[in-house]
Amino acid sequence: MRLCRAVVLLLGALVSGCFHLSQPSPDIRDYRLSYPPPSLAGEPLPVTLRIAPLGVVAMYDRQSVVYANDAYSGGTYYYARWSTNPGAMLTDLLARDFADSHLYAAVQEGPSAVPNDYQLGGEVEEIEERVTASGCSARLRLRALLVRVRAGSAPVLLQSSYAAEQACVCNDGAALAEAMSKAMEQVSVQLQQAAYDAITKEHSRPSVR
Repeated sequence: MRLCRAVVLLLGALVSGCFHLSQPSPDIRDYRLSYPPPSLAGEPLPVTLRIAPLGVVAMYDRQSVVYANDAYSGGTYYYARWSTNPGAMLTDLLARDFADSHLYAAVQEGPSAVPNDYQLGGEVEEIEERVTASGCSARLRLRALLVRVRAGSAPVLLQSSYAAEQACVCNDGAALAEAMSKAMEQVSVQLQQAAYDAITKEHSRPSVR
């Protein structure tokens, strides 16, 4: 009788231990960037601008959030991802920002029957969490290319990189998304101003009107 009772108690302990060890795995979280469209001063231009899909350098061409410990080591967070590929996410935000500026007759992103005067494209060169001994930050850098697509050739009007960095809490997806949103807002302002100035200067030439 005592032996049976001991066996029952042992089995109960084993079952209890198994349930205790079976913890639910953390949820995979998707994050997106969010910020209000920046305002930009200037006279509206009677031109049509297309925002072309941004490319992404191979290291960041994925939904998983990338982190870097230094120039030579890093990885990705398994449970933290961007809601879509970084190139598509940032292209949508730039198209929204340029359209909301109301500085162009039209701003297009997808295919359209309306011909474009200018096209802005480029590549996401960096979008990562930088981890250092002093803390973490969201780092973003875009390389932009602005060309004229009508009147024959397509001369390059602008080719430059724009970057921003914002401090954030380490290993916290929500904090990184918030910091990266602020960085993207800064980059958007820089790029919008540079593109507007380049188009204004080029459009003022009598030969391209």
